[in-house]
Amino acid sequence: MSDSNQGRPRNSGAIPDQLIQIAHEQEGGAERIISQMEVVQNSFEEIQILTRECQEVLARLMPPSEDRQALIDKMESIGLHADNGVYNVQGAYDLFQYQDIVRQKLEKVGHRLIDVSEYVLSNLNPTQEGTRASASAGRDILERPAQAADTTKGETDAVIAEFFAKLRAKRTSE
Repeated sequence: MSDSNQGRPRNSGAIPDQLIQIAHEQEGGAERIISQMEVVQNSFEEIQILTRECQEVLARLMPPSEDRQALIDKMESIGLHADNGVYNVQGAYDLFQYQDIVRQKLEKVGHRLIDVSEYVLSNLNPTQEGTRASASAGRDILERPAQAADTTKGETDAVIAEFFAKLRAKRTSE
């Protein structure tokens, strides 16, 4: 029988905590990438400026010739590639804005899971001693592994008997 969780730690924290941790890790990584992208964008913009300046110098210094025109055309091509680079960096910024939305959604889901778990624990866990002793209270359900059977056959029989007793009482009162 193969285990689908093989290679993963057994208990790496509650699911909401894991989601929020992932969201925070994503945020930190995104900030570092955006900082680096700003450097790349500045480099492309500097290439654009230098290319224009070189084209102007070439136009002034060299007499018209095929070589000069070829050099100006190459400089223009470099400028176009720099323009494309700036455009692509802007597209990457847009993708990071989407990534930030995903991070916010992860945090929201994590907070909702926390709210649900707090609700379940506060509203489904019996607090009165009489209720805790009731066979239907599932008194050991929070203390035992999920796949483990009820503590004893007697408790299971008591739950079934209590169910039928309530059903009979309901039918006789009708």
